[in-house]
Amino acid sequence: MNISTTARHYDLAPALKDYTEEKVQHLKRYFDHIVNAHVVFSLEKYRHKVEITLHVNGRDFASEEESDDMYVSVDRSIEKLERQLKRHKDKIKRRKSQQSVADIAGDPDAAEDEDEDEDEDFEAEAGDVEETELEK
Repeated sequence: MNISTTARHYDLAPALKDYTEEKVQHLKRYFDHIVNAHVVFSLEKYRHKVEITLHVNGRDFASEEESDDMYVSVDRSIEKLERQLKRHKDKIKRRKSQQSVADIAGDPDAAEDEDEDEDEDFEAEAGDVEETELEK
């Protein structure tokens, strides 16, 4: 993964740069296909702002955080990206599992048919209840 950093109105300390790169490298545990990351540090009066953009195959993830301390901003921004990557990975897993269920059934629309069958069963049960109330 290629990590690039930019500092706007701010002299970037090597310790902060190393800390941020280490945190961004840890994002690989949530999603393996991260191509590159761009981190922008900016300082406006007392606001320490961090913007992190991750480029993943087919998608980009971005987070922006602002606080009184640059390290806190980095941590919060990384937490946001962790949540986004976990959600993205779960979506991919769900799509693959739905495709595999459809492949096993032999019908590409099998996953959609199961949902429709459940709706029809519910409507039939509701109709049965109404008929029994009318008979009383």
